[in-house]
Amino acid sequence: MRLVSPLLKHAVYPALHYAGLLHRFAQLNGYAVVNYHGVVPSDHSGSDGFLDGNLVHPDAFRQQLRFLKAHYQVLHPEDFRAWIEQGKELPPRAILLTCDDGLVNGLTDMVPVLRSENVSCLFFVTAASCSDSPGMLWYEELYLLMRSRSLTTPELQLLMDKVTESPLPENFQSQWWNTVRRASQLDARARGDWMGLVRSHCGPVQRSGSERRWRLLNVTELKQLAGHGMSIGAHTRTHPILSLCSEEETQREIQESKSEIEQALGEPVWAFAYPFGNPSTMGEREVRLAQESGFACAFLNVEHWGVEPANPLALCRTHVTLDMTLPEFSAHVSGLHTRLQHAVTG
Repeated sequence: MRLVSPLLKHAVYPALHYAGLLHRFAQLNGYAVVNYHGVVPSDHSGSDGFLDGNLVHPDAFRQQLRFLKAHYQVLHPEDFRAWIEQGKELPPRAILLTCDDGLVNGLTDMVPVLRSENVSCLFFVTAASCSDSPGMLWYEELYLLMRSRSLTTPELQLLMDKVTESPLPENFQSQWWNTVRRASQLDARARGDWMGLVRSHCGPVQRSGSERRWRLLNVTELKQLAGHGMSIGAHTRTHPILSLCSEEETQREIQESKSEIEQALGEPVWAFAYPFGNPSTMGEREVRLAQESGFACAFLNVEHWGVEPANPLALCRTHVTLDMTLPEFSAHVSGLHTRLQHAVTG
C-alpha cells in the first residue's frame, strides 16, 4: 500500500473525486466517524510539521464540512447516541464529527466554522479541562522540552532505563515517543512529578506561535463549548498510553475522567475516546474498563466504514491530518481507501 499511495493520492483519488464518483463508494446504509484534533489558529505563526500535522487549516476544515453536507448526512452527536443506546435508525450515509484532546482552538477557531455551517461535533476532552489552569498536553510539552535540551541527568535517565523492549531511537521523534511510552507507565502523580524534573532540567518551554495552538480548554471554556450546542465526551484524566498503565491506573484514568467532566458540566458523559487509539496503545482490557465505567460507546483512531457496531466500545474513525487533500479525505470517508488497503494486505 505504501508503494501505491502516492499514485492514489495524486492521481486516482483526484480523478474519482472530481468526476463526482468517490462518495458513491460509501454504503448507503452505513455510517462513518470523522475525527479531528483541532485547527491551526489564525494567529499561529509557528509550525512544527510533526506536532501540527494532526491539525487542519480552517479553510480546509470548512471545505471538508461543505463536502460532507453535500454528499452525506452529518449527524448531531445526540442522534448517534440514540442509535447506540436506543436502536433508532440512522439516515443514509450518516457521518459523525468528533474532535480529540480539548485544545482551546476547538472553541475559538473550530466552533465558529461549525456554527456557520450548522453542524455539531462531539468533543473529547481530558479531565484537565475541569480546572482553571489546565496547561498543555504533557506529551506535547515533553516534545518541546526535549527539543530544547536532552534528558541526560541521572534521575531522568533512570526513568528512560525502565523500558528496554523498544529499539534504540533512530531520530528525535522516536526518542521522544519512547520516552512518552516510559512515562506512561508511571501513575499520574508520579508522571507529574517527573515532568516537574524535566521542566527544571530543560528550562521554560519554548512554544512558537499562538497560545490557542497549545493550551487546553479551562473549565469556563469547556462550559462555553457545551453551551454552543457541542457534545462533550471523555478522553481520560491525563492522556497516557493506556496499554502501558497498570489496570488500577487505567481504570482511574477512564472512570474518573467521566465523573470529573460530569461534575464540571452537570450532565451525563456517554462517550469516550481512547488516547492515541490504535492497537499498540489500547486493547481488550481498555474496552472492558470503558464498558465497566458506564460509557455507551468509545472510539478508536483506526478507520472503517461501518453498518452495525460490532462493538460500540471500539468504534473506528477516520483521522484527518494537515496534509490530507479533499480527494484523499473523500476516499477515506467513503471507505474506498480502507477497502483498497484490505485488498492489498489481504
